[in-house]
Amino acid sequence: MTEQIDLYVKDAKALGRIRSLRTEQTYRSVLLRHADLVGNRDMRTIGRDDIKRTLNEISTRQDVSPNTRNTYHAILTAFYTWAEQEGIRTSNPARQVRRARPEEPVIYRLTQDEAVRLLLACNSRRERRIINILLLAGLRNQELRGLRGEHLARPGWIWVSRDIAKGKRERWVPVLQQLEPVASEIRDNVAPDEYVIAHRQVIDPPMNTTWREDPQRPASPQAIWRTVKDVGRRANIAHPIHPHLLRHAYAAMIRDSQVGIDTVQALLGHKDITTTMMYLDRPSPDELAIRTLGLGFGTQGLSSANDPSEPVKATTGIEPVVEDNEANTGPDGPSDE
Repeated sequence: MTEQIDLYVKDAKALGRIRSLRTEQTYRSVLLRHADLVGNRDMRTIGRDDIKRTLNEISTRQDVSPNTRNTYHAILTAFYTWAEQEGIRTSNPARQVRRARPEEPVIYRLTQDEAVRLLLACNSRRERRIINILLLAGLRNQELRGLRGEHLARPGWIWVSRDIAKGKRERWVPVLQQLEPVASEIRDNVAPDEYVIAHRQVIDPPMNTTWREDPQRPASPQAIWRTVKDVGRRANIAHPIHPHLLRHAYAAMIRDSQVGIDTVQALLGHKDITTTMMYLDRPSPDELAIRTLGLGFGTQGLSSANDPSEPVKATTGIEPVVEDNEANTGPDGPSDE
C-alpha cells in the first residue's frame, strides 16, 4: 500500500489536487497511518471496517474534532477513488462509512478596541510586520511567511503571487492607509528576493540569546503563531489569539465598510463565495454594541439597586400597601367587616 500511496500523491500533485508541501504532508500522514493500521496489505482486501478503525484510532489518539475527522475521511475517500480509477479496486470502502456530524467552529471575534491594542502592543519591527499585515491585509499564515520584498515593491499594493497563495489563486491586496508605514519600511529594508518575515535563531544558546535572522529562509508557521500569541497576551486580550483570528477581523472590517460581498471574496482570495459567507455569517461585536446602544428597561435608580451600600427604593410608581390595623379594629377586637 505504501507504494500505491507514493503513486497517488505523485498523480495528485500532477493534477493540481495537492498544491502545497503542507497539504502533501497531511495526506501522507493520514494515508501512511492507515497503511500501518491495516498491516500494509493489498488495497483490494481493505473493507469498510478497516476505514472505520483507522478513523476511530486517529481521532481518538489525536483527540480531533468531528470536522477534522471528516477531513481525514475525505483524504481516504480520495485515495480509494483514485484506486478505482486506476483499476486497482472496483469499490470505494471509504464511501461506505458515514461521515461525522460537522460542528460549527468557534471563532473568537475581535472588537475594534482589541485590534487597536494588538497594533499598539508590538515591541519590535518583526512584530509590527506580522500583526499589521495579518490584521490590515488579511493574509493567511502561509502567505505571510512566503512574502518577499518583491511582493510589496509596487507602492500601494501587496501582491499575493501564485506560488504563495492558497490554491495558487493570485490576488492584489490594496495597502490601507494605516498599513502604509509598515509597507514603506519593508520596501526600504527588504530586498526583492528576501523574506519579509525571515527565519531566525538564537546565537550560541544559552550563553548568548541574541537573535540572528536569515532573510533567505522563511519563518516557520510555529514562529508566527508564537508571535501573535505573545502580542495578544501583552495586549491583555483574554482569549488566546492566533493568526487566523486576525484574518477574520480584517474580513469584518471590510464588510462593515459596506463593500459588496464579491469585493470581500476577492480580497480574501476565496474560491467559493460560501467560504466568504462563513466569515460574515454573524454581526461583529462592535456592530452588536452599536445596534444595542441605549437599550434597557428604563428603570430609574438601577445603579443604586446594584450597589449594596445604597438602600433599594421602589421606582415603579406603585405605592406600597401598608396595613392599618387600627382602622379595622373596634373596642371589642377586630371587626368582622
